[in-house]
Amino acid sequence: MKEHIKTIVLVLLVSTSLYLSYTLWTSFPQKSFFMTKSTPSSVDIFSIVRPSSIEINANDTFRDITSSNDITSIWANTIKTLKDNLDKGIALSQVDKSSINLRGNLIYIDMGKGITKDIFTDALNLESLSELNKINSDAYIKEIIIKVGSKPQIIFTDYNNYFVMSLKNSRYFDELIGKQFQNSIDYVMTTADDVYSENVFTLKNFTLGKYVNKGFANDSIYRTITKNVFVNISVVREIKENNGSYIYTDGIRGLRLYRNGLIEYFDTTTTSTKLTMSKIESLNKALEFIKDLGINVEDVYITGVSGSGTEYNFSFNYIFDYPICVIRNGEKSEPIDISVSNGIIKTAKVNFMDIYYAGDYKSNLYNIQKAIVDNKIKGVESLKLVYVFDGTELIPAWDVKCIGNEYLINALDGKII
Repeated sequence: MKEHIKTIVLVLLVSTSLYLSYTLWTSFPQKSFFMTKSTPSSVDIFSIVRPSSIEINANDTFRDITSSNDITSIWANTIKTLKDNLDKGIALSQVDKSSINLRGNLIYIDMGKGITKDIFTDALNLESLSELNKINSDAYIKEIIIKVGSKPQIIFTDYNNYFVMSLKNSRYFDELIGKQFQNSIDYVMTTADDVYSENVFTLKNFTLGKYVNKGFANDSIYRTITKNVFVNISVVREIKENNGSYIYTDGIRGLRLYRNGLIEYFDTTTTSTKLTMSKIESLNKALEFIKDLGINVEDVYITGVSGSGTEYNFSFNYIFDYPICVIRNGEKSEPIDISVSNGIIKTAKVNFMDIYYAGDYKSNLYNIQKAIVDNKIKGVESLKLVYVFDGTELIPAWDVKCIGNEYLINALDGKII
């Protein structure tokens, strides 16, 4: 009798164990970035291709557009004009830099670190318009220049190669040259007759806002991210560090979440099988990962891409009135950097941004011309305002580009960051 009872108890225990195992494995989303996932729509990709900044040059009077809405509007009209040009069969030609006259009225559309032509055409639905095929698919588009005047042109460049197309209708850009924007930074760049003299920057006064990042406001965000990222949440270990950050690992993947919103991720998965993973598909993987971190992809845009074959690195920034920079290992970087290898998210460093306005800076900005002289910076070609994230606040800074160098100068105290 006792043996029968033991047998029944044993059967019940085994059955319960099997049931619990089944429940455990089916109650959590069993997904991996290595597995096939739904592909984001072309609308998602379209929304992430946009300029980092736009600057209008009206005969050496510069206007740095600082409203994200204005940038969106100018960009939409630029793409519309480009499509109209391509539809009319206007030719695109590669030319030497020496043959381009970059004087007079110009509109500079800065594409950050640059995006490759294939992403540019795919995202903007320009693949079928053959003239752009004259640009190599892996060539970078770092800047688009609109030249306004008697012979208007649109120029694509990576600063080594230049592709030029005549503009059939430049009326919209003609109006931009003289437009007064509610939110812009205006400055005049003057050079003395001596060819060796330094450029002098005279800046118009303007009000500058103060912005703070909330980071992770509560622990529920941690749980949401870990459930989205890991294949099987039941095997994930949580480690709380003394600084308030959390580490999560399943033995293959690692995720570290800092209180200020910094996210670090790695995946040690190895495979001997090489997937046929295109650049666009790898970009889709990166976008899916961004979504899983709780970031709306409509709030970010791509600023750079590098790599080939099945190994790619993508950089993203947040849509904001000014470009946002972070400093990593002493280098200027983007808030979002993601590496994709063979269809797997291998590494990621992401600054989770939940920004709120905290009023305006009361004191005047440090004189930028004095800061350039104080820091003995030579050969200045251009400057624009950016915000540098210091872990809590977004600090206004001047991004000063020189011949062969670049500096970030704190706009409040004039010191190099």
